[in-house]
Amino acid sequence: MIKRLLKYIAFGLATCHCVLGWSATQVYFAGLSYIGDAVNMHSAAPYAASIIESPPALAEYNSILRSAISEVDLEGVSFTSGLGNSKSGNALSIALAITEEQFQAENTGSGYFAVKATTFGQIVLFDFTEKRVISTIPFITSYTDSPKTVDDAYRREIYNTVYFDQSKKINLVNEFISRLAEVNFDKPFNSWNIKVRSVEQTASADKYLKKYYVDTEVFNTRVASQFSAAMSKRLGIPVLPYTKGQAIGGAMAMRFENADAVQLELPPADYFVDLKLLGFNKKIMKETANVIYPSFIAGLRVSIGDLGFDELLYSEKAQSGRVLKLSKKLEVNEWNELKNSLTVLSDEFCAQLAKPDKKWFKEKMFSKKPYKKIVAISRSLEKDVFDNLR
Repeated sequence: MIKRLLKYIAFGLATCHCVLGWSATQVYFAGLSYIGDAVNMHSAAPYAASIIESPPALAEYNSILRSAISEVDLEGVSFTSGLGNSKSGNALSIALAITEEQFQAENTGSGYFAVKATTFGQIVLFDFTEKRVISTIPFITSYTDSPKTVDDAYRREIYNTVYFDQSKKINLVNEFISRLAEVNFDKPFNSWNIKVRSVEQTASADKYLKKYYVDTEVFNTRVASQFSAAMSKRLGIPVLPYTKGQAIGGAMAMRFENADAVQLELPPADYFVDLKLLGFNKKIMKETANVIYPSFIAGLRVSIGDLGFDELLYSEKAQSGRVLKLSKKLEVNEWNELKNSLTVLSDEFCAQLAKPDKKWFKEKMFSKKPYKKIVAISRSLEKDVFDNLR
């Protein structure tokens, strides 16, 4: 309570100062970037790398972004071009930052492939003078298709759609523009933050990582990214990046058009989210001579707390299964389907944090608390945590 009161006082003083000498907040547009060390960019986000490392391609893409952002009308905010690279030193800046590109293609055995291209990104508001991140809005876009063939040319075509084709809902320019209104440009005066602090696995879950030869650190970053994106979208809040694997100490690397990644200091978090992967499972629900109905199941525990008071505010676990209708001829990548189930569960969990559903509670949550208690905790989180972050 004392910490919250002090922040309200600080916010009030800053607001008074702004009102006395009011003018629109000037935000420089920094364009496309990559979050992470430059040496990992090609493997983590190859299409973004092909744009960032080509001055003509980057100039074209940033021109598209500038044109789109010029159509955005946000009260009290003025967007300005002119941040050419990480050494220009302009102050309050905003960028479309890519974290990772995932591409999966499964042969269905019926003459076509099942393709899913997922792009993890963030809108990053930062101070280039002080080299510090102020706020981030994580997001995910997913493109699905069913082509007859999959080759490098097709893959480039998919990502050309994701990055450039604004006629598609999953286009990154559209996502960037649609989420700009969620950025709190007053964040310098209201510094509450939340982040995924840790990602862990039970021994049962760890068996699957070993079975599929999964790099634990890379996987944990992915789990944190997808949960952060779901939390941001479902609750309408900024979420600081999960730093393991993409930060050194308290700094996050961002790669712009110049060769070296600039290290931006991350602000401290007031609230934490700890994720614990409980396990995976595959269960056959039904089977005929030609068709099989497997359920791919994932389990997750979500814990939320107040770092300042070292107080655990919420800790619940749930599992969710995705039942698919598949031809027995289909060559299914089971690990991809288990990961997809975890992505769905993360989104469902965050939806329940925003608005608990009794049916979901009964079918998917494992809680000793009654539903009414879960609803009361959710309302308390909204009032005491999430509302402070907006």
